[in-house]
Amino acid sequence: MGFTVYYRSTRTVTPAESDAVRQAARAANAGRTWLGCEPVHFFPDHDGHLTGGSKPNFTPHPDDAASAARSGLPDGTTRDLLDVLCQLGRAHGIDWALSHDHDPDIGEIRGGVCDESVLAQIEAFVALGEVLGELGLE
Repeated sequence: MGFTVYYRSTRTVTPAESDAVRQAARAANAGRTWLGCEPVHFFPDHDGHLTGGSKPNFTPHPDDAASAARSGLPDGTTRDLLDVLCQLGRAHGIDWALSHDHDPDIGEIRGGVCDESVLAQIEAFVALGEVLGELGLE
């Protein structure tokens, strides 16, 4: 079972803001393996909003898991993804609208603070994915 968590700025951003946020995201993503979830990354600009998506990885390939373990770095999880978005929001004055493949509006990050409903929904999906992964179902 796979799904993507999508994030979109609630306002348009200038090209300079976009560049700054993209650079800050790369820096914030550093220092984790991101085995459990893809890091924050943005799609090419098409309407002046920053838009991106990240897929949780419930069943990593054993070789990837072994490589991540050898790195000694902490894993990047879906919770880390939300934390990075909160950090970017606070630092750059950007609020985020969040969605995923099964719900076009799960909530927002405003002023660098994530809605409790977003946290609950994402964590429930992650927990379900982990159970299905343990059962060998995707």
